[in-house]
Amino acid sequence: MRPMIQDIRTLDIQRMQIHMGEYYYGVTVTGTGKPLVCFHGFSESGSTWDGIEVQGYRLIRIDSMGHGRSARPMELKPYELPQMLSDLHRVIYAVAGERYALMGYSMGARLALVYALEYPQEVSHLVLESGSVGIEDRVERQDRYVADQGLAERIRAHDITWFSETWAQLEIFKTQQGLPTKVQQQIRGRRLLNSPHALAFTLEGSGQGSMPYVGHRLPELTMPVCYISGELDAKYTAIGAKYFGDVHRIVPQVGHNVHVEAPEAYRQILERFFYTCRY
Repeated sequence: MRPMIQDIRTLDIQRMQIHMGEYYYGVTVTGTGKPLVCFHGFSESGSTWDGIEVQGYRLIRIDSMGHGRSARPMELKPYELPQMLSDLHRVIYAVAGERYALMGYSMGARLALVYALEYPQEVSHLVLESGSVGIEDRVERQDRYVADQGLAERIRAHDITWFSETWAQLEIFKTQQGLPTKVQQQIRGRRLLNSPHALAFTLEGSGQGSMPYVGHRLPELTMPVCYISGELDAKYTAIGAKYFGDVHRIVPQVGHNVHVEAPEAYRQILERFFYTCRY
C-alpha cells in the first residue's frame, strides 16, 4: 500500500501526515534544497531541530512513532524496530525521494545508523549525534532489555508529568540545566506532549536493549559519516572515540544534546561536513 500524504502549509513550515493505513507519521519540512532527513531523540519530536538550518538543504523532520504529531497506536508492533525501519523507509521515499542525507540524535541516531546499514544505496551522508552502536556483550544487552521493560512499566503506572520530571533529572541531561529558561521550557513542553503508553511501547519495541549490536558492521557504511558528541557527555564521547575515529567531532563545554546546547557550533560542523566531507 502506498502511503497517503496529507499536506498542510503554514508560513515557512510545511506540515504533513504520512498515512500508513491504520496509523500515520507526522512530518515537518523547513528550508530549501537537497533533502536532509532528521530523526529526534526519545520523548522529543521533530521540533527539536527548530534551531538548526543548513544552507542548501531542506530539513525533513520526522516524528518517531508515538511521538510529536505521529500516531500513538495501542499495540506494540508499530514501535518495534523492524516495523519502524520499514515504515520510515516508506515515509522518506514519499517525502524525500530516492537519495537524501540522514541525521539523528540519541535514539534517532541509533535508528539512523541501523537505517543506513539497511538502505546504504539511498543515504548520501550520515550524521550521528550522541548515538549508540548497540551493546556488544549479550548479557549486558539482555540486562538493558530487562531495564527498558521495567522503565516502561513505571511510565505506564504514572502520568506524563512524572515522566518529564524524572527524565529531566537524569545525569545525561544535567548540562541542560544551564540552558536559557525559554529553551528548557521548550524541551519540557515536548516531553509533556507525549503519552505514557507510547513511550512505554517505544522502550519495549525499539529501546537500546532491543537494538542489535552493529559496531562490527560500520565498515559496511558506504557514505561519508560524521559523529558528533558533547565534551561533557563522557559516555558518547567515548563511543565516538572508539568507533568513529577521524570522523568524530567533539563540541566543547556541552553535553548530550549538542544541537540544542550549541546550535551554532553544530550548524558549522554540518556545513563543513556536507560541503567538503572532510575537516
